[in-house]
Amino acid sequence: MVYSANIPPTGAVVSESPFVRSLDVIAMMTDWSVMSAVTNGTEYLRDQSEKYLPQEPREDDDAYQTRVDRSVLSPYTSRLIETAAGAILRKPIHIEGDQYWLDLAQNIDGIGSNINEYARRALVSSLTYGHSAILVDYPAAMGARNLAEERAQGRRPYFIHVDAPQIWGWRQASTMPGAPLTQVRIHEYAVRPLNDFGEEQIEQMRVIYPGKYDLYTLGHDVVEFSESGGYSLDEIPLVPIYSNRRGMLQSLPPLLDIANLNITHYQRQADLIHALHIAAMPTLVLEGWDDTTGSATMGVNYAIAMQPGNKAYYVQADATSFDAQANELQSLEMQMSSLGFTKLFGQKFVAESAEAKRIDQAQGNSVLSIISQELESALNQAFAFAAQYVGLEPPEISIDRDFDYYRLIGQDVSVLTQLNQAGKISDQMLLEVLRRGEILPDNINIEDELAASTENALALPEPAENTGDEDMQARVDVLS
Repeated sequence: MVYSANIPPTGAVVSESPFVRSLDVIAMMTDWSVMSAVTNGTEYLRDQSEKYLPQEPREDDDAYQTRVDRSVLSPYTSRLIETAAGAILRKPIHIEGDQYWLDLAQNIDGIGSNINEYARRALVSSLTYGHSAILVDYPAAMGARNLAEERAQGRRPYFIHVDAPQIWGWRQASTMPGAPLTQVRIHEYAVRPLNDFGEEQIEQMRVIYPGKYDLYTLGHDVVEFSESGGYSLDEIPLVPIYSNRRGMLQSLPPLLDIANLNITHYQRQADLIHALHIAAMPTLVLEGWDDTTGSATMGVNYAIAMQPGNKAYYVQADATSFDAQANELQSLEMQMSSLGFTKLFGQKFVAESAEAKRIDQAQGNSVLSIISQELESALNQAFAFAAQYVGLEPPEISIDRDFDYYRLIGQDVSVLTQLNQAGKISDQMLLEVLRRGEILPDNINIEDELAASTENALALPEPAENTGDEDMQARVDVLS
């Protein structure tokens, strides 16, 4: 049972069009809209003002539009997402395998992005919506007879990034957990030429099956079949990257609670900015003034002639009301900070015991570690699909789990060196600790360094043996 994308979900709708979202996708769309609101910036929220900054009762249209135009989103959620992605991918992704994969990783998406850049974009999308996906594609053969000719032609696998809202539906071989996909529908936008100089944007739906795909174009109230093509794999080469998995291609945005607080902060801040603008200038009140006799001019170079008994004074808003709104904004900011990964995304505004800090660090690292493992697993699966295309052994992808930035200081290095010289830790352990402590570069090969240091030690000249004759001759020379 599905609902049409253009019909309110009031009942089952039977449709032969691929441009229809499944029930599971519809259930996730509400959360996606919240995350889109806090990650797409101020202009997006202003465009969606009827939903996120509604008009107050008896507020006229001009005043409402002025309030909307002054509203500004503080990007707390998007900064948390970027910081989390940066913490997980703080060190480069390690690829161990054939040189072909090292070369491929320098342009993994076919448009110049290396594996680290691509993984960061995919991870940001996964942290935003709860999951994203990698579609592994391979250009059609152009008469190449072997892998060398394919490389010469530039034929190579490449990764296509897919956001969760692009996936409109899917089918599985059975209802059993982990059952393989038998169909996936991916929504796309494409631009095609129009007349001599113009262009138009069109909607497409790519329906992927094991071994083939169909492409449909959405026209004016009509769906057109555009093309069909094949995959040289007997399974769908789509790999999800989860940050908060709930099922096959189903997830919950991990920062949804913070996003809701971020929207509340945006609304309260918009009210405060508008109120401060209105109340910034006090209002002049003239008691007993007859406005039918003429207009009054205000300024430092003017005076008002008043009849006896009349009064002139200014009225301004009570400042305590603004303090209350400012305190509420600060409270929301503290909640967003404390709900984030405390160790990575900001300091708490209260003192913490050492035990509390250790607990916060363990919790934050465990969450980041799980997300890191999901990304690592997805990249390994994606490279496994690429390996099936080219007939090579897939590489092994690994992501460093050292999320905390801690650089060793000189005193630490001295202590470690003394332990090494005393035989308490090995040379390999010393080099590894120095690498993790940001003293040595991440790409250092410790085994090669150990071998090189051994060769250097063997090449040093041995000290001459002292027989005592030289010392005796020196004493004779001194006495004489």
